Amino acid sequence: MSETMIDTHARPSTPECPRRAVSTGRQVGALAGSALRSWSRDPGIVIQTIVFPVFLLLMFQLVLGKTVTAMGGGGSVYRNVALTALVGVMYGALATGAGLVADRESGLLGRLWTLPVSRGGFVAARLCAEVVRAAVGTAVLFAIGAALGFRWHQGILAGIAALGVAAAFGLACACMSTALATRVSGKQVLMNLSALYLLMLFFTTGFAPASEYPGWLRPIVRYQPMSPAIDAIRGLTEGGAVARPLAISLAWSAAFVVVFGALSVTGFRRAAAQRT
Repeated sequence: MSETMIDTHARPSTPECPRRAVSTGRQVGALAGSALRSWSRDPGIVIQTIVFPVFLLLMFQLVLGKTVTAMGGGGSVYRNVALTALVGVMYGALATGAGLVADRESGLLGRLWTLPVSRGGFVAARLCAEVVRAAVGTAVLFAIGAALGFRWHQGILAGIAALGVAAAFGLACACMSTALATRVSGKQVLMNLSALYLLMLFFTTGFAPASEYPGWLRPIVRYQPMSPAIDAIRGLTEGGAVARPLAISLAWSAAFVVVFGALSVTGFRRAAAQRT
């Protein structure tokens, strides 16, 4: 969200100049577009969404690529691209969540809440913008990966589906970040969440095959939210199992959307009402 979303020159409705009704779809499109334009000008969000994941991809592939490939389980570039795509999705959602905390504390959410538009449109627009941000960031990682040997061996449709897996994961992360940003005081909880994400990064099937971890840790590595998404992206691009990891990944994403999506709506309403 940004102050560019508010039309301060909007004229009040009068009998001589009635306010025209605008469909919810148009409202969501306008607000989502405004959020994306605002984020594209925010260095913190650009760094977290694109620059940091690209740096990780280059570091993992150039420094650890041969070692990971030698462990078995396919080419390391496919693991690394999938892993860093999800890292960009998660940390980008944290960055936009931190911005939402600032909007809430400044009273901007309260001012937005008074506009004559659909209340649910605010949350829907933000989540739609998050999905687009996740898809764009993943596409950039795919393009960088192509220079390192990443290919869509399963065809263009499977490649698009792989991008969709990352976008669905991004929606789940956005719901969680939005729920926290509208409910917690300050940005400390989001910063703590970034530490958890960093820990998860090193215990996924993207960092190393599950067989390389201690036996007691393998189930956690295989079934934590990032690993099924990584395996699904690898299967849709390099080849291999798709149905099982895709189903698990979508189940994780759906659970996050249902739980944190509801909390986002109620949290957004409460945060806005406190400043109206």
